[in-house]
Amino acid sequence: MATMKAVVFDEFGDVDVFHEAEVEKPVLTKGSILIKQAAIAMDPYDVKFRAGAFGVPAKENMIGGSTISGVVEAVAADVTEFKVGERVVAVPHEHGYAEYAVVDADTAGHLPDSVSFEDAAALALGGQTGYQAVVDALNLQEGESILIHGGAGAVGYAALQTALYRGASKIYTTSLPTDIDYLHELNEDIVAIDFTTQKFTDVIPESSVDTVVEIIGGNNALGSMQVLKDGGRIVSTVPLGDDVKAARDAKNIKGDYYVMQSTTEVLTQLMEHLGNGDYKVAVAEVKPFSLENLKEGHKIVEAQAVRGKVVLTF
Repeated sequence: MATMKAVVFDEFGDVDVFHEAEVEKPVLTKGSILIKQAAIAMDPYDVKFRAGAFGVPAKENMIGGSTISGVVEAVAADVTEFKVGERVVAVPHEHGYAEYAVVDADTAGHLPDSVSFEDAAALALGGQTGYQAVVDALNLQEGESILIHGGAGAVGYAALQTALYRGASKIYTTSLPTDIDYLHELNEDIVAIDFTTQKFTDVIPESSVDTVVEIIGGNNALGSMQVLKDGGRIVSTVPLGDDVKAARDAKNIKGDYYVMQSTTEVLTQLMEHLGNGDYKVAVAEVKPFSLENLKEGHKIVEAQAVRGKVVLTF
């Protein structure tokens, strides 16, 4: 039995549940590829999974890690889209904190030589979510306006760039005051609202926005309904409460909770945009993969202590 090194956990909890282990190297299944890891990025999803937020039962030697990049080590007999030796990026949602990972081939993306493994892993999850929110869920059209909450976060930053790419006429976003200059580097015309001192509902005229990307929920989502036009469109990365749905329906607003689905097409497109310089991604720190660096990275993500992704390399 071939083995590999991994960081695992047997129960949910804080970062101290992580420990090193020698585990069985994953084997190919139908429609899959085996990736030799080059880099992983840590996302809020990873922190929530480690803490047990998704209601799945704990088991021995669980391996977290939602976003990875590396080189194809082997392909299943029925896979024709990828070949051994190719650079790839993927969002398996688990199994990333190890030397090797097996993923479904139709969820992995081709990685151009012009994109580093570190940048690819950093963009994969939030990038796809922001892109799909604007393109697939909202179908933002040229000349339409949009409000994107949390513009400096991974999802919001990708959504902003996608809205610019799609030709939005007016773009609003909410952010910390320390992030406003950073957001204006994308485009000076973005209306960045400091949510620590202003309510976005006081800045944006009522019933004036065509589309919204919502990432917070609750009263924030209610405010989003207020600024949306009658018949407007919303996409939310968190479930909408009954009161929010009632406000939505009262204005004939379309949209609901949306879950990103990783696909080869979208992930490859994102990486091509990144390689061409059309998209940017923020990487806060790059460190070698180790138990201590993984623990520290999770703490940083939990504390929201940096702008951009913490990336570990193999």
